[in-house]
Amino acid sequence: MRPLYKRPANTGLLSSSVLRLAVFSIVLVFIVATAVGCSNKAEERAFFRAERALGEGEHLEAIAYYKIFVEEFPDSVHAPEAQYKVGVVYNRHLKNATKALEAYAMLLYLFPGSPEAVLAREERAKAYSSWGRHRESIAEYAWMLEYGNEEKAGIYRYNIALEYIKMNDYGQARIELDELIKSAPDEKLLANAYYQVATARQLGGDFSAAVKAYDLFIDTFPNHKLNADAMLHKATVLEQSGKLKEALALLKVLRAQYPELAVPLAIKIASAEQRLRDGPKLNKKKKHRRRRR
Repeated sequence: MRPLYKRPANTGLLSSSVLRLAVFSIVLVFIVATAVGCSNKAEERAFFRAERALGEGEHLEAIAYYKIFVEEFPDSVHAPEAQYKVGVVYNRHLKNATKALEAYAMLLYLFPGSPEAVLAREERAKAYSSWGRHRESIAEYAWMLEYGNEEKAGIYRYNIALEYIKMNDYGQARIELDELIKSAPDEKLLANAYYQVATARQLGGDFSAAVKAYDLFIDTFPNHKLNADAMLHKATVLEQSGKLKEALALLKVLRAQYPELAVPLAIKIASAEQRLRDGPKLNKKKKHRRRRR
């Protein structure tokens, strides 16, 4: 009777081939894993070297190491951070805004979609503002307003409004602030927006609207740290618009509420009182001059 199963003659050869293939696969995996491990360790050492130099205050050395890291490990998760820190070191430690902007520009070119790219735009906006290049600052904030972190959208719009105020474009500043107020931001940002609306009204010469805006701020945020400033600015607006008695009364209220401001307020109160006393005399002189003519 013939057996149901007959063992192939080359089974030993086949088993040997399979064994060699398995061994080769294991060795290959080990080599790759070792290579990756070595690469990761080299990457970690390179980044730590730059971080250590920065921590020790060796700023130029840190910049050099960060640049080397970006060149040698462009695909590393730390590469955008390294390029960002080149700009930070130039800006904050070496006070070289030009070099910092170059570093941030390189970051935007190499890693445009990274979180550090948004941080770089924030730094560029601040730098442009400090240089008086307000339109470029606005452009950076506008980009972040559209593509950046939604949670910081209110801050970006607020900063845009401030840039317009610095440009004496008070109308556009109020438009930005009104949009911010409509978006119902957190209380801190909302209070600042109300305060800046009043400031824009005052600087724009709309004294009646400025008084109302300062009143709205004071009534809405009665315990805000800027209340004393708001009352003082309101008194200034009243004085500028010829309402000396109202301005004087407000200054006296302010002195009673904020005794720590008594000394500077005493000077303003004395000045307002003197102007009130001189008012009738000045009017008589003007009338006398008209009669002589």
